[in-house]
Amino acid sequence: MDAGIYDVPVDPSAPNNVHAMTLRFVGSSKRVLEVGCASGHVTRALVAQGNTVIGVEIDPEAAKTAAEHAERVVVGDLEVMDLDVELGDDRFDVVVLGDVLEHLRDPLPVLRSARRLLAPKGFIVISVPNVAHVDVRLMLLSGRWDYRDLGLMDRTHLRFFTRASARKLLADAGLAVVDIDRVVVPAFATELGVDAHTVPTDIVGPLLEDPDAETYQFVIKAVADDADAATSAALARLAELDDELLRADHGLALAHANLTRCEQENASLRAELSELRDRIPMLEEHSRALHELLHSRSMRVLAPLRRVYGAVRQRLSTDA
Repeated sequence: MDAGIYDVPVDPSAPNNVHAMTLRFVGSSKRVLEVGCASGHVTRALVAQGNTVIGVEIDPEAAKTAAEHAERVVVGDLEVMDLDVELGDDRFDVVVLGDVLEHLRDPLPVLRSARRLLAPKGFIVISVPNVAHVDVRLMLLSGRWDYRDLGLMDRTHLRFFTRASARKLLADAGLAVVDIDRVVVPAFATELGVDAHTVPTDIVGPLLEDPDAETYQFVIKAVADDADAATSAALARLAELDDELLRADHGLALAHANLTRCEQENASLRAELSELRDRIPMLEEHSRALHELLHSRSMRVLAPLRRVYGAVRQRLSTDA
Protein backbone atom coordinates (compact mmCIF):
# COMPACT_ATOMS: atom_id res chain seq x y z
CA MET A 1 0.00 0.00 0.00
CA ASP A 2 1.35 3.42 -0.97
CA ALA A 3 1.12 5.48 2.23
CA GLY A 4 1.71 8.65 0.22
CA ILE A 5 -1.76 8.61 -1.30
CA TYR A 6 -3.22 9.29 2.15
CA ASP A 7 -0.89 12.24 2.82
CA VAL A 8 -3.34 15.13 2.47
CA PRO A 9 -3.43 18.56 4.15
CA VAL A 10 -5.06 18.52 7.58
CA ASP A 11 -7.25 21.45 8.62
CA PRO A 12 -8.33 21.09 12.30
CA SER A 13 -11.21 23.52 11.71
CA ALA A 14 -12.57 21.86 8.57
CA PRO A 15 -16.25 20.96 8.81
CA ASN A 16 -17.45 17.42 8.08
CA ASN A 17 -13.87 16.15 8.01
CA VAL A 18 -12.49 12.91 9.48
CA HIS A 19 -9.15 14.42 10.50
CA ALA A 20 -10.75 17.41 12.22
CA MET A 21 -13.12 15.10 14.11
CA THR A 22 -10.21 12.90 15.20
CA LEU A 23 -8.23 15.91 16.42
CA ARG A 24 -11.25 17.17 18.35
CA PHE A 25 -11.60 13.83 20.14
CA VAL A 26 -7.87 13.68 20.96
CA GLY A 27 -7.60 17.22 22.31
CA SER A 28 -4.28 18.58 23.57
CA SER A 29 -1.50 17.80 26.05
CA LYS A 30 -1.82 14.06 25.46
CA ARG A 31 0.68 11.29 24.88
CA VAL A 32 -0.57 9.75 21.66
CA LEU A 33 0.17 6.49 19.89
CA GLU A 34 -0.76 6.98 16.24
CA VAL A 35 -1.11 3.57 14.60
CA GLY A 36 -0.82 3.78 10.81
CA CYS A 37 0.67 7.27 10.78
CA ALA A 38 1.66 7.12 7.06
CA SER A 39 4.02 10.01 6.29
CA GLY A 40 2.80 12.09 9.23
CA HIS A 41 0.03 14.32 7.86
CA VAL A 42 -2.07 13.83 11.02
CA THR A 43 1.05 13.55 13.20
CA ARG A 44 1.96 17.15 12.37
CA ALA A 45 -1.51 18.35 13.39
CA LEU A 46 -1.45 16.33 16.63
CA VAL A 47 1.90 17.85 17.59
CA ALA A 48 0.72 21.33 16.62
CA GLN A 49 -2.17 20.80 19.03
CA GLY A 50 0.29 20.28 21.89
CA ASN A 51 0.51 16.48 21.93
CA THR A 52 3.51 14.18 21.88
CA VAL A 53 3.27 11.35 19.36
CA ILE A 54 4.80 7.94 18.77
CA GLY A 55 3.89 6.48 15.40
CA VAL A 56 3.55 3.00 13.94
CA GLU A 57 3.89 2.57 10.17
CA ILE A 58 4.43 -0.33 7.76
CA ASP A 59 6.09 1.75 4.99
CA PRO A 60 9.74 2.56 5.92
CA GLU A 61 9.96 5.59 3.63
CA ALA A 62 6.73 7.09 4.98
CA ALA A 63 7.92 6.35 8.51
CA LYS A 64 11.08 8.42 7.91
CA THR A 65 8.97 11.43 6.96
CA ALA A 66 6.63 10.96 9.93
CA ALA A 67 9.61 10.70 12.28
CA GLU A 68 10.38 14.36 11.54
CA HIS A 69 7.37 15.22 13.70
CA ALA A 70 6.97 12.26 16.07
CA GLU A 71 9.18 11.29 19.03
CA ARG A 72 9.84 8.11 17.11
CA VAL A 73 8.14 5.82 14.60
CA VAL A 74 8.05 2.05 14.94
CA VAL A 75 8.25 0.35 11.52
CA GLY A 76 6.36 -2.92 11.20
CA ASP A 77 3.34 -4.84 9.97
CA LEU A 78 0.46 -4.76 12.45
CA GLU A 79 -0.65 -8.19 11.28
CA VAL A 80 2.55 -9.81 12.59
CA MET A 81 4.20 -7.40 15.03
CA ASP A 82 3.46 -7.41 18.76
CA LEU A 83 2.72 -3.85 19.88
CA ASP A 84 3.12 -4.87 23.54
CA VAL A 85 6.68 -6.05 22.85
CA GLU A 86 7.58 -3.11 20.60
CA LEU A 87 6.37 -0.48 23.08
CA GLY A 88 7.17 -2.24 26.33
CA ASP A 89 5.93 -0.41 29.41
CA ASP A 90 5.08 2.78 27.50
CA ARG A 91 1.48 3.86 28.05
CA PHE A 92 -0.64 6.40 26.19
CA ASP A 93 -3.47 8.79 26.92
CA VAL A 94 -4.83 8.18 23.42
CA VAL A 95 -4.34 5.50 20.77
CA VAL A 96 -5.42 6.66 17.31
CA LEU A 97 -6.24 4.19 14.53
CA GLY A 98 -7.37 6.44 11.71
CA ASP A 99 -8.59 4.52 8.64
CA VAL A 100 -6.50 1.51 9.69
CA LEU A 101 -8.80 -1.31 10.81
CA GLU A 102 -10.40 -1.81 7.40
CA HIS A 103 -6.96 -2.66 5.96
CA LEU A 104 -6.34 -5.55 8.38
CA ARG A 105 -7.27 -9.19 7.93
CA ASP A 106 -8.05 -9.42 11.64
CA PRO A 107 -8.26 -6.07 13.46
CA LEU A 108 -9.35 -7.59 16.79
CA PRO A 109 -5.87 -8.49 18.13
CA VAL A 110 -4.61 -5.01 17.22
CA LEU A 111 -7.45 -3.37 19.15
CA ARG A 112 -6.81 -5.61 22.14
CA SER A 113 -3.13 -4.64 22.12
CA ALA A 114 -4.10 -0.97 21.83
CA ARG A 115 -6.39 -1.35 24.83
CA ARG A 116 -3.54 -2.77 26.94
CA LEU A 117 -1.37 0.22 26.00
CA LEU A 118 -3.82 2.75 27.44
CA ALA A 119 -2.89 4.75 30.51
CA PRO A 120 -5.50 5.09 33.26
CA LYS A 121 -8.43 7.13 31.88
CA GLY A 122 -6.98 6.72 28.40
CA PHE A 123 -9.10 6.17 25.30
CA ILE A 124 -8.97 4.99 21.71
CA VAL A 125 -10.08 6.93 18.61
CA ILE A 126 -10.81 5.01 15.42
CA SER A 127 -12.20 6.00 12.05
CA VAL A 128 -13.71 3.50 9.62
CA PRO A 129 -15.71 3.86 6.38
CA ASN A 130 -19.41 2.99 6.32
CA VAL A 131 -20.11 0.19 3.84
CA ALA A 132 -23.85 0.81 4.30
CA HIS A 133 -23.71 4.23 2.61
CA VAL A 134 -26.64 4.56 0.21
CA ASP A 135 -24.31 4.79 -2.81
CA VAL A 136 -22.77 1.40 -1.95
CA ARG A 137 -26.25 -0.12 -1.60
CA LEU A 138 -27.37 1.33 -4.93
CA MET A 139 -24.18 0.11 -6.58
CA LEU A 140 -24.94 -3.39 -5.32
CA LEU A 141 -28.55 -3.17 -6.53
CA SER A 142 -27.18 -2.50 -10.00
CA GLY A 143 -25.00 -5.62 -9.75
CA ARG A 144 -21.70 -3.76 -9.23
CA TRP A 145 -18.92 -4.11 -6.65
CA ASP A 146 -16.23 -1.85 -8.10
CA TYR A 147 -13.00 -1.25 -6.19
CA ARG A 148 -11.22 2.10 -6.49
CA ASP A 149 -7.91 3.63 -5.47
CA LEU A 150 -9.47 5.58 -2.58
CA GLY A 151 -12.74 6.00 -0.75
CA LEU A 152 -15.48 3.66 0.36
CA MET A 153 -14.37 0.94 -2.05
CA ASP A 154 -10.60 1.36 -1.62
CA ARG A 155 -9.07 -1.75 -3.22
CA THR A 156 -6.87 -2.30 -0.14
CA HIS A 157 -9.86 -2.68 2.22
CA LEU A 158 -10.10 -6.16 3.68
CA ARG A 159 -12.84 -5.52 6.24
CA PHE A 160 -16.08 -3.56 5.94
CA PHE A 161 -18.00 -1.84 8.73
CA THR A 162 -21.40 -0.50 9.66
CA ARG A 163 -22.22 1.34 12.89
CA ALA A 164 -23.33 -1.92 14.50
CA SER A 165 -20.37 -4.03 13.37
CA ALA A 166 -17.86 -1.35 14.45
CA ARG A 167 -19.51 -1.27 17.88
CA LYS A 168 -19.34 -5.05 18.13
CA LEU A 169 -15.67 -5.16 17.16
CA LEU A 170 -14.83 -2.62 19.86
CA ALA A 171 -16.90 -4.52 22.43
CA ASP A 172 -15.13 -7.78 21.53
CA ALA A 173 -11.83 -5.96 22.18
CA GLY A 174 -13.01 -4.93 25.66
CA LEU A 175 -13.82 -1.35 24.69
CA ALA A 176 -16.96 0.70 25.31
CA VAL A 177 -18.08 3.41 22.89
CA VAL A 178 -18.53 6.81 24.53
CA ASP A 179 -18.89 9.10 21.51
CA ILE A 180 -19.47 8.84 17.76
CA ASP A 181 -19.10 11.49 15.09
CA ARG A 182 -19.58 10.95 11.38
CA VAL A 183 -18.62 12.37 8.02
CA VAL A 184 -21.72 12.82 5.87
CA VAL A 185 -21.74 12.69 2.06
CA PRO A 186 -25.14 12.98 0.32
CA ALA A 187 -26.54 10.29 -1.94
CA PHE A 188 -25.02 10.29 -5.45
CA ALA A 189 -22.15 12.56 -4.29
CA THR A 190 -19.49 9.93 -3.49
CA GLU A 191 -16.68 8.79 -5.76
CA LEU A 192 -18.66 5.65 -6.68
CA GLY A 193 -20.35 7.37 -9.62
CA VAL A 194 -23.92 6.23 -8.96
CA ASP A 195 -26.17 8.12 -11.40
CA ALA A 196 -29.33 9.49 -9.79
CA HIS A 197 -31.13 9.46 -13.16
CA THR A 198 -30.82 5.67 -13.41
CA VAL A 199 -32.32 4.91 -9.99
CA PRO A 200 -36.13 4.96 -9.42
CA THR A 201 -37.13 7.38 -6.67
CA ASP A 202 -39.26 4.69 -5.01
CA ILE A 203 -36.03 2.78 -4.31
CA VAL A 204 -33.98 5.71 -2.99
CA GLY A 205 -36.68 7.00 -0.61
CA PRO A 206 -36.82 3.95 1.69
CA LEU A 207 -33.01 3.67 1.74
CA LEU A 208 -32.68 7.28 2.92
CA GLU A 209 -34.89 6.51 5.92
CA ASP A 210 -31.83 4.84 7.50
CA PRO A 211 -30.11 7.52 9.66
CA ASP A 212 -26.71 6.31 8.46
CA ALA A 213 -27.66 6.15 4.77
CA GLU A 214 -25.45 9.16 4.00
CA THR A 215 -22.78 8.46 6.62
CA TYR A 216 -19.45 8.17 4.80
CA GLN A 217 -17.16 7.53 7.79
CA PHE A 218 -17.54 6.92 11.50
CA VAL A 219 -15.16 8.50 14.00
CA ILE A 220 -15.51 6.68 17.31
CA LYS A 221 -14.12 7.34 20.78
CA ALA A 222 -13.96 4.30 23.08
CA VAL A 223 -12.64 3.58 26.57
CA ALA A 224 -11.53 0.37 28.26
CA ASP A 225 -14.62 -1.42 29.52
CA ASP A 226 -13.06 -2.55 32.77
CA ALA A 227 -15.40 -0.86 35.23
CA ASP A 228 -18.00 -2.61 37.37
CA ALA A 229 -21.19 -3.99 35.87
CA ALA A 230 -23.24 -0.90 36.65
CA THR A 231 -20.83 1.41 34.85
CA SER A 232 -20.62 -0.99 31.94
CA ALA A 233 -24.41 -1.11 31.69
CA ALA A 234 -24.57 2.69 31.87
CA LEU A 235 -22.10 2.98 28.99
CA ALA A 236 -24.14 0.51 26.94
CA ARG A 237 -27.31 2.47 27.65
CA LEU A 238 -25.52 5.69 26.72
CA ALA A 239 -24.61 4.11 23.38
CA GLU A 240 -28.23 3.08 22.83
CA LEU A 241 -29.45 6.59 23.64
CA ASP A 242 -26.91 8.00 21.20
CA ASP A 243 -28.34 5.77 18.46
CA GLU A 244 -31.90 6.74 19.42
CA LEU A 245 -30.97 10.42 19.29
CA LEU A 246 -29.46 9.93 15.84
CA ARG A 247 -32.64 8.25 14.61
CA ALA A 248 -34.76 11.01 16.15
CA ASP A 249 -32.63 13.72 14.54
CA HIS A 250 -32.85 11.94 11.21
CA GLY A 251 -36.63 11.58 11.51
CA LEU A 252 -36.91 15.27 12.39
CA ALA A 253 -34.80 16.18 9.34
CA LEU A 254 -37.04 14.07 7.09
CA ALA A 255 -40.17 15.62 8.60
CA HIS A 256 -38.72 19.11 8.11
CA ALA A 257 -37.90 18.29 4.48
CA ASN A 258 -41.46 17.03 3.93
CA LEU A 259 -42.89 20.12 5.61
CA THR A 260 -40.74 22.38 3.43
CA ARG A 261 -41.90 20.52 0.31
CA CYS A 262 -45.56 20.82 1.39
CA GLU A 263 -45.11 24.52 2.10
CA GLN A 264 -43.59 25.00 -1.35
CA GLU A 265 -46.45 23.09 -2.97
CA ASN A 266 -48.95 25.08 -0.91
CA ALA A 267 -47.33 28.34 -1.98
CA SER A 268 -47.54 27.23 -5.61
CA LEU A 269 -51.24 26.38 -5.25
CA ARG A 270 -51.91 29.73 -3.56
CA ALA A 271 -50.19 31.50 -6.45
CA GLU A 272 -52.33 29.60 -8.98
CA LEU A 273 -55.49 30.38 -7.00
CA SER A 274 -54.55 34.05 -6.82
CA GLU A 275 -53.97 34.09 -10.59
CA LEU A 276 -57.39 32.53 -11.20
CA ARG A 277 -59.04 35.06 -8.90
CA ASP A 278 -57.33 37.86 -10.82
CA ARG A 279 -58.74 36.46 -14.08
CA ILE A 280 -62.36 36.28 -12.83
CA PRO A 281 -63.24 39.95 -13.69
CA MET A 282 -61.83 39.47 -17.20
CA LEU A 283 -63.79 36.23 -17.70
CA GLU A 284 -66.95 37.87 -16.41
CA GLU A 285 -66.42 40.76 -18.85
CA HIS A 286 -65.98 38.33 -21.75
CA SER A 287 -69.14 36.50 -20.69
CA ARG A 288 -71.16 39.73 -20.65
CA ALA A 289 -69.83 40.75 -24.07
CA LEU A 290 -70.74 37.35 -25.53
CA HIS A 291 -74.22 37.51 -24.02
CA GLU A 292 -74.77 41.00 -25.46
CA LEU A 293 -73.56 39.84 -28.88
CA LEU A 294 -75.90 36.83 -28.93
CA HIS A 295 -78.88 39.02 -28.08
CA SER A 296 -77.99 41.99 -30.27
CA ARG A 297 -80.23 43.25 -33.13
CA SER A 298 -77.68 42.10 -35.71
CA MET A 299 -77.80 38.50 -34.44
CA ARG A 300 -81.62 38.59 -34.53
CA VAL A 301 -81.58 39.86 -38.14
CA LEU A 302 -79.17 37.14 -39.19
CA ALA A 303 -81.13 34.38 -37.47
CA PRO A 304 -83.28 33.47 -40.59
CA LEU A 305 -80.15 33.33 -42.76
CA ARG A 306 -78.47 31.00 -40.25
CA ARG A 307 -81.51 28.71 -40.38
CA VAL A 308 -81.45 28.66 -44.22
CA TYR A 309 -77.69 27.98 -44.17
CA GLY A 310 -78.26 25.08 -41.76
CA ALA A 311 -81.00 23.58 -43.90
CA VAL A 312 -78.85 23.81 -47.07
CA ARG A 313 -75.93 22.08 -45.33
CA GLN A 314 -78.22 19.31 -44.15
CA ARG A 315 -79.66 18.84 -47.66
CA LEU A 316 -76.22 18.74 -49.26
CA SER A 317 -75.13 16.22 -46.70
CA THR A 318 -78.18 14.04 -47.44
CA ASP A 319 -77.65 14.20 -51.25
CA ALA A 320 -74.05 13.23 -50.83
